[in-house]
Amino acid sequence: MNTLKKVEKRLLKTPDETASQVFKDLIKALYQNDPFNLAQIYELDYEDFELALAVLKDWRLDRFTKTKERLKELVEVGM
Repeated sequence: MNTLKKVEKRLLKTPDETASQVFKDLIKALYQNDPFNLAQIYELDYEDFELALAVLKDWRLDRFTKTKERLKELVEVGM
């Protein structure tokens, strides 16, 4: 499963957890070129921390365009 699909699954499974909010904030910041407090990533457990870093890497490579659009929708609906 690719990284952004993992995040999508995570957001759908546990939308109210603090980590999910961090992922939503991260995705929103990436889409809108908004500032993001990197200290939020540091506060995640190690597995989510690694996932957040993978999101940044994959986003940088601009892959998984359809998944990026679905994530954008999830973040917008939740806000």
